[in-house]
Formats: sequence, structure tokens, C-alpha cells
Amino acid sequence: MTSRPIFELPVLERFLAALDIGVANFTLCDIRDGWSARFDASSTASLHYCMEGRGALVTQTGERVALSSHSFVLLPPGIAYAIESDHPSPSNETNHGRLTDWPSRETVPTIQAGEGSAGIATACGELKFDTQHGTDPFSALRRPLIAQFDGQSGLKNQFIMLLAECAQPGLGSRALVEALLKQCLIMVMRRQIDAGGIELPWATGFADKRLAGVLEAIFERPSSPWTVERLADVAGMSRSAFAAQFMKAFGQPPMSMLKLVRLRKAAELLATTTRPVAEVARMVGFTSRSNFSQAFHAMHGMDPTAFRRRPGLGMTSP
Repeated sequence: MTSRPIFELPVLERFLAALDIGVANFTLCDIRDGWSARFDASSTASLHYCMEGRGALVTQTGERVALSSHSFVLLPPGIAYAIESDHPSPSNETNHGRLTDWPSRETVPTIQAGEGSAGIATACGELKFDTQHGTDPFSALRRPLIAQFDGQSGLKNQFIMLLAECAQPGLGSRALVEALLKQCLIMVMRRQIDAGGIELPWATGFADKRLAGVLEAIFERPSSPWTVERLADVAGMSRSAFAAQFMKAFGQPPMSMLKLVRLRKAAELLATTTRPVAEVARMVGFTSRSNFSQAFHAMHGMDPTAFRRRPGLGMTSP
């Protein structure tokens, strides 16, 4: 799967990219017949995709989510769970604590519970995001979100390819699986938005065309001299009502979101172009290079020039 610049992606993907949401602690779980594997709670939401077989994801509260090929579960943060096979009823259990990071970024880490006949195979991961510069958009999730991707979702064939990759993992296999898990998340979020954002406040924000229009304006024109008043005009709302609704939906004030989007785009421009830093600052809406450098350093831990000179980028423009 090829990547595209953040500012060329649909608005939902731009939102997730601005929050720097990704998949961490990715693991394949191979649960054999008659076995289950128990995992401790994650501090963030976790993703679980059933690649083949049948079984269930059972939460610490006893909620049982049936799993079959191409079913997907987004589990709220703070909930311990077990993944178990379906044939026969599990009588043996292993405890694996948390999903953890693995030293190699290229291989596909696998946990196997039990021996014997194949039971259920799942791809699991935990969401990661930049909590220092944004809130956890899934902290309000109270129940598992469940989706089935074996219809016209456009993902079934990709996951069939994933199965082939996992049977003979090679360079890039892990990145492919992580990207597909993230694509599952995006599709589940789209379904939430279409349903009016019942489970998540920010999905409700996207379902509100006024707030979604403001986000799109920020992503399309981050360099514009936006103010809360001007963004409220885009939404067709009063300043106070807009600010309150935006904060409720997205967990941060509109100007904080604008700053986040500007600095994410700046990092992308620094990494992918040779434009001078001062020009990049203007392109993302900063009128002062010094203010831009201070804000960039606060987010990325280094000034724009040092960021551009990181190993592997090969950029040296001032």
C-alpha cells in the first residue's frame, strides 16, 4: 500500500493523521482448538481482525463477541480480554499479559496458544497516538465496535493477500498488516459517522456537516488567516456555540486543532521538499519564522532545520 501526503487524503484520514494515530504492538495470534489466550488491558483501544477460523473475543465483563473470518473488533481501552477458539469449547488457557512491542520492524510476531488443529487466527494491535498534542479520541468508547468485512467492503481480498504474507512473511509484511488494520479502523469510523456517531463524540462531530466542513476547510487551507470567528462563519454558527460544539466533539479548541494540522503539514513539507524553512512556515500559516520554529520544536522536540537533517532525509536547506 502506497502512502499519500496528509493534505491529499480524505478528511477522516487527515484527522487521524493529524492526531498521529497508528498501530503499535502488532501481533498475530494463533489459537488452536480447545485453547484460549488471555491478555491484560491496554491503555488505548485495541484492534482485532479475524483472518481465518471461528472463535470469540471475551471481555473481562463477560461480554462475548463472536469472531469469524473477516470480522473486526475495536475494543475500548482499559478492558482485559481473551481470544478463544470455537471447536471444541476451550479448556486450556495461556496468559500473555499485554501485547508488547517486538525488536524487529520487518518480521511478523506470532503468539501460539496450544498445539493440534488450527482454531482461530487473528491480527491484533493497539492504537498509538500523540497524547502530548491531542486527546485520545477513543477514550469515550464504552463498548466494542464490531464490523464484518466479507461483503463489498473492499478489504476482503487485501486480507486474503495478508494471509499469504503471514504464511511466508518477508520484508515489509509487518508494515502491510499494520496498514490494513488501520484501514479497517478508518472503515469502522466511516460507518460510525454514517450512523450519526452514536458511540464516539468526535464521530458525532464528523456527522455534523457544519463541524466537518470546518475541519475540511482547515485541512484544505491551513495557511489561511483563520480565527475562531472566521471558522464559526464557515460552520454557520455563533462564535460561542461553534467553539463549544467543536471542543465537545474533538476534545480540543479549534485553534489548537489548526495549529496541530499546520505543524503536521510542516513536518511533511520539510521531509519531502527542499523549500526553505521560512517558506514552509508561510505555507502552513505562520507569519514569523521564529514563532514557527518555537512551535515546531515544542511538538517535534527539535527545530525545523535539525528535523530536516535527520539521518535518511538528506535535506540541508536552511
